[in-house]
Amino acid sequence: MRDGAGWNQEPSPLERLVAARQAEKAAQRKKDTRVLAVLITVAALVAGGGVFAWLRLVPPSRPHHRAIVRAAAPVTPTADVKLTTMPLSPMAANEPPADPFAGSPAEHWANGVAGITIPPARAHGPYTAAQVRAAYETTRKLLIAANLNWPTLRGGPPTAFADLLTRQQRAQFLAGLRTRALAKEGTAQNTRTWVTSFAPGSTTFVTTVIKVHGRMSAGTATVSGTEVLRITFSYLFAYAVEPPGDPADWMRIVQRQYGSVDFAPWDDPGGPLEPWASVGGGAAGGLCGERDGYIHPDYPHGPPQSVTPSGTPQDPYSTATPSASYACRQTTGT
Repeated sequence: MRDGAGWNQEPSPLERLVAARQAEKAAQRKKDTRVLAVLITVAALVAGGGVFAWLRLVPPSRPHHRAIVRAAAPVTPTADVKLTTMPLSPMAANEPPADPFAGSPAEHWANGVAGITIPPARAHGPYTAAQVRAAYETTRKLLIAANLNWPTLRGGPPTAFADLLTRQQRAQFLAGLRTRALAKEGTAQNTRTWVTSFAPGSTTFVTTVIKVHGRMSAGTATVSGTEVLRITFSYLFAYAVEPPGDPADWMRIVQRQYGSVDFAPWDDPGGPLEPWASVGGGAAGGLCGERDGYIHPDYPHGPPQSVTPSGTPQDPYSTATPSASYACRQTTGT
């Protein structure tokens, strides 16, 4: 013992061995604690990502659709792996992803009007290349007005589309906007089905980006003994929507529009070529049995359908020409 310095006794060999083993045990416990903390963190992230993937990428259990569309392409395993390895905040779980089309075939489609392109024009029958080019341009305007016009999409008057029709077809279109009658085959006779229009108050758009994919081509056809210039088209339009005030219940709607526009001097024999549109299609993700011509999204947590879709699930992203059918068909989702 040294004055004023306290005890400074040297440990014995046995004490050194015991101290060393205690130090090893303490170090191992510290290491085990760090490993356990990492495992807990990873497990939490994977679980959160899995919930996200199920909510956003796996189609809802209820079959979606309305009219002649086909089933959704499955999500690739790669997309699931990427999602499950990313952290997920509680806020993000209640909102649509930054890109609501990610993981779907629409992800790589063109945006908006850029998706409606005009092929090189050449003469067909008695119609010159210049006339074919003009017919392509008019068909493109009709497709834009029917499927990309925001007032129409939000349920407003489809004026932009009506203004492009001939006098006779415009009158027919406007007269049919208020009917709730059904045709013999059970389809709605409301002419609003000629355009894409969501039921007022039913829908908020997640993004102003609309994905578009399709094609058009030119040829001739005989109508009432007259050879007309016919532009045939088939397009898909993908929209990301949610119920007002409920972003967690968002979904995609895929609208198919196909048909033809015949050009002839309908209202004035000998006058300029005018369009006469024949449109078919339907919205994957819409409720069945609606008669007002609007799309009513079948939200994942919304009320059950009053009319049950039928048939083998179809692919709404398919670009194949759909078979003639008036049934409300199932899809595997959008």
